[in-house]
Amino acid sequence: MRRLLIKNCYLLSLDDSVGDRSGWDILISGETIGQIGPDLNAPGAEIIDATNMIAMPGLVDAHLHTWQTGIRGIAGDWTLFEYGRMMHAGLARVFSAEDIYIANLVGALNQLNAGITTLFDWCHNNPTPAHSDRAIDALEESGIRAVFGHGTPKPKLNDGGVPTEEQLHPREEVKRIHEQRLSNGPGLVTMAMCIRGPDLASLEACQHDIDLARD
Repeated sequence: MRRLLIKNCYLLSLDDSVGDRSGWDILISGETIGQIGPDLNAPGAEIIDATNMIAMPGLVDAHLHTWQTGIRGIAGDWTLFEYGRMMHAGLARVFSAEDIYIANLVGALNQLNAGITTLFDWCHNNPTPAHSDRAIDALEESGIRAVFGHGTPKPKLNDGGVPTEEQLHPREEVKRIHEQRLSNGPGLVTMAMCIRGPDLASLEACQHDIDLARD
């Protein structure tokens, strides 16, 4: 079992029983913090000198559209209506499943690099099962803890397509992901449904999605 000793850090424990401590060590055994305190002795452990550094629990990003990693920043001057037209009705529709995989993998690794160890991935570019599967693949491969939020798919509206506000979460697809990919067990990646609410969907669509989530 790998042992890692982080030496002489400034510890922000976020635990009232421990408090904040200067010059403390952290001993990690495998995937578990085994001991904290000053001047720990751990023969054979790999040592990281954390002098003048802060150690703290990982941060949580509670709302992220990870698939947009490669195009972040371009909508800084868009209105919400422009975002809907140019992002969802425009850019999103040219993303392949592999594009989603690359964006989610790079996005999740970037979060880890920034000290964020848990994220909520509101994935609202999932027009096919392959898009959802590759998004989940990337989150799992990154090693981050994540909730995969299955957003409402937005297929192209043409020749009698269903208006966006009337589109329903697809029951069979939600069931497939929940039963086959993410059963919300002990894994690092679990599942949620991202429903839009009555401001962006019809009452009938809202009721359907809420009932499906409860099921």
